[in-house]
Amino acid sequence: MRIVHAAEAGQLAKPMIHRRSRGVGFSQKTAIQSAESASPDQPLHLHDKQVIVIIESEGAVFDINRYWHETAYLPSFIGCFGGNVDPAVAGEIWRTVALETSLRGEHPLVILLAALRVLNVLFPSMQRSVIIKTLEKYSLSENTLDDLFRLEERHPVEMMIIDWFSMAEGLIQELGRVPHFSTAEEFLRSAKYVAPRSEILVYSSLAEMSAMRMWQNAGLGECFYRIAGKERGKPGEYLRAALSAGFERSSIVAIGSSAKMFRASQLAGIRFFPISAGQEEESWKILAEQWFPAYLRGEAWKVDMQAEPFYEQMCSEFNVTQTAGNIGARLKLQSPRMPPAEVLQA
Repeated sequence: MRIVHAAEAGQLAKPMIHRRSRGVGFSQKTAIQSAESASPDQPLHLHDKQVIVIIESEGAVFDINRYWHETAYLPSFIGCFGGNVDPAVAGEIWRTVALETSLRGEHPLVILLAALRVLNVLFPSMQRSVIIKTLEKYSLSENTLDDLFRLEERHPVEMMIIDWFSMAEGLIQELGRVPHFSTAEEFLRSAKYVAPRSEILVYSSLAEMSAMRMWQNAGLGECFYRIAGKERGKPGEYLRAALSAGFERSSIVAIGSSAKMFRASQLAGIRFFPISAGQEEESWKILAEQWFPAYLRGEAWKVDMQAEPFYEQMCSEFNVTQTAGNIGARLKLQSPRMPPAEVLQA
């Protein structure tokens, strides 16, 4: 199983003997050699365009966002921070923020902060505002949880946050295998036959070994060329590594379901195909039957217009007041009493 490191991108890979040999970094030669060594049975006449397909693992291939949030983060949120709020309302707040906004795919602590802010608009609480202020201290740090767990003396509010995360992680450990989308597997297994000179790279927000184990347990270990975990950098860094390795922008395609991957692709000038939340199976079907063949013909723009709702959602800055209003209207909640100024500021 090959692993790609963003920092290793500038290094030249050694000549490859077979697809699973060990090596480091991106290498334009690798994809070419793989195509040249293809067996005579492969339909090389279909599309001989060299393509690097970078796929976001969580949310696009594996239904990890919905699965983990619904069964772990959401119930832990209700248990730790719901208070006297109707559990159905607290659950709807978490579900909306985590799965139906531009925060989809973000770190759980980022979603926790946003969900608490929305909850505090609908049901003002001074205690909750203190938790919000505490979370804000860590929200911009990449090592948020490490910072929290390393504290020698912890404030009771910090202990609440740690307890919430520990409870969610415990539930996740009990869940076992994460389901993946069947149409995603169909594309992964057929891409090499449609475009013999294509290589599939995987980007994961999980630790690399965890991501690799998840793909192997799902029986998808042979469906990608290399995999990179969160220790290899953010999506933008990974895409820039591919470009710095000599690949042309026109030969790289990113497939994802989060705003992070979408924005990284836009900044890198790389074509992006979205896997829309709640429509993942249909998105992969459109990708396989319409978009990818059109891309190989240089006509992907004809299909891109179908993804406008996704782009609109991903480009919309998360708004606490608007989200709270939408949830209140959906659940027919009474207009909340205006909270104190310090709660609004939190």
